[in-house]
Amino acid sequence: MDETVFVSGSTCPYTYDVVEDLVGTNVTQADALKWPCELRTFWVQLLPLVNLVRFLLSYGTSLIVICGVFFNMLSFIVLTSKHMRKTTSNLYLAFLAIYDTCSLTFNFMIGVIRGNSEAANKNFQSSESLCTFHGVVVELFNLLSVWIIVSFTLERFAMVKFPLKVRTWSPKKTVVTLFIVSATMTIVSFHKIAVSGFEGDSVFGYKACKTRRKILKEIIYLYVALNTWLPTCTIVTLNGVIIWELKKNQKKRAQMTQSSMTKSDEKATRLLLMVSSTFVLLVLPLGIVQSVELIWNGTQQVPPGHQDYFHYMKTKMQLKWARAFFFFFYQLNFTINFFLYVSSSASRFRANLRNILGLKLAKDDMLYSKAPDKSSRNAVAPAPGTKDTEDGNSSDDDDEANNTDAAKKSSTQTVTFKESTA
Repeated sequence: MDETVFVSGSTCPYTYDVVEDLVGTNVTQADALKWPCELRTFWVQLLPLVNLVRFLLSYGTSLIVICGVFFNMLSFIVLTSKHMRKTTSNLYLAFLAIYDTCSLTFNFMIGVIRGNSEAANKNFQSSESLCTFHGVVVELFNLLSVWIIVSFTLERFAMVKFPLKVRTWSPKKTVVTLFIVSATMTIVSFHKIAVSGFEGDSVFGYKACKTRRKILKEIIYLYVALNTWLPTCTIVTLNGVIIWELKKNQKKRAQMTQSSMTKSDEKATRLLLMVSSTFVLLVLPLGIVQSVELIWNGTQQVPPGHQDYFHYMKTKMQLKWARAFFFFFYQLNFTINFFLYVSSSASRFRANLRNILGLKLAKDDMLYSKAPDKSSRNAVAPAPGTKDTEDGNSSDDDDEANNTDAAKKSSTQTVTFKESTA
């Protein structure tokens, strides 16, 4: 059918072939209403961003998956090594490495495959059970990764607010906590066996499966809340309190009064702040755009042919591809933690990493290769070569001086100072 029939007597500079779904098809009246000339023109203008996003979510995501799986597995090996696995902080990070790996594999890798292979996607579309399984595991491992970080933040918050109580919290109890969190998120994810949400607009571009499950589009608001707003608000609030307590602790130490945390506790807390703050920075832009998109699509229903249809569709397209753009950076959250561990003040991670890889220790890491004095089980890591204590926890260094006599001397000076000022 001739195009000019659909453009009110005017000739549009762009044919319907600029729309991928209409290439090689007979354009109907409905198609013409959905894709008026001004919308096709805007689509051509938007194509550079669309092509960039598609490149990032294809080749970029593939690189993220490969690097993420490798570095997460390397992190897990280091964090569960003999001299690292007996502290609560490292248990959280070890579980996080496993869940991040699963999310990279079952969510992003499969998303890339389905988006780039029509044959692969048809296998999913033809199998209700396969689609259901994919929907469950995508939701499950995303939630697990997020809420392990929230749990770690809560543990560090309790550490700075109630140090004497939390310092006696054993790694065994931490494992129980981690299994409870994992079981809870698993139960939450199982609802997708019976209910399907709004899954027809994947950022990877594959067509959604046809399903016999109950379709409840409103449940997408719950997904966004559990994956973005609730965890980010919790983390930001608790991080604010943690930073305030760290400053108070430093002031006490500077005034030679008794501080509530050891330096090892501070290191573990600062590492948590790095991990959780990075998560917030990477997920918050996606959460904002996704929320605006949901509100726009839910409240601005404008049919084709309406005078405001172009404005509605223009905004809808902009939000969709902005969401896809920020989704790419959100994926970095599942890969970047290894580099945070290496760059943090937790030099023991670097020292154990070098030992595992058979590399020579750096000068700054040498003091972490010997047995130090005893310290908190909640610290970043126990020292290599130390013996386990009676309750099954390893001892750790209290500071980078790695000198028990110096610690005792400092304690004696503090007591003398207090007595002299009394």
